[in-house]
Amino acid sequence: MTDTDVETLLNMKLREFIEKYGKELPRYLIVEENVTFKNILGLLHRSIDHEDKGAEVIVVVDNKGRPIGMIEDMELIEIMAPHSRWRLSILRPPIMRRARSMKNLLNIPIGQIARLMHPIIGEEATIREALDHMDRLKSRYIVVVDRRDRIRAIISSRNILSKIIEKLMEVQA
Repeated sequence: MTDTDVETLLNMKLREFIEKYGKELPRYLIVEENVTFKNILGLLHRSIDHEDKGAEVIVVVDNKGRPIGMIEDMELIEIMAPHSRWRLSILRPPIMRRARSMKNLLNIPIGQIARLMHPIIGEEATIREALDHMDRLKSRYIVVVDRRDRIRAIISSRNILSKIIEKLMEVQA
């Protein structure tokens, strides 16, 4: 892979990346902020098809459908496991481990659990800008929106890395 190939990929607009690689991007669920955590778990369970992967990300939207937060798959493990080895600092205080029971957790609206600092970016931004934003917010995923704040796609850092590796492998072949 040449420096030019890397620069071309990093300067690609997110809109173009979605058009080109859309079928490979993470699956996600969109839920309104007032839906309970219990309902979310039910949706996630139904999203899992034994031949396919389930949703990796839950995008939380306000009553106008605009994204206001998200929860990644690893965050779900942290939320549900009372003695988890994961130490994620991005979870909101209402679900701190000491103060919650599973029964109370199930009734919490998902808007209270979603990230405070959510990685949302416009589709006209570049891959480089998306990676910088993800790095600043310590997120593996970014929500891409159009000019009207409608969700276009979710892109993961893994999606971007895989495209860099593919180009590298093409050069080596």
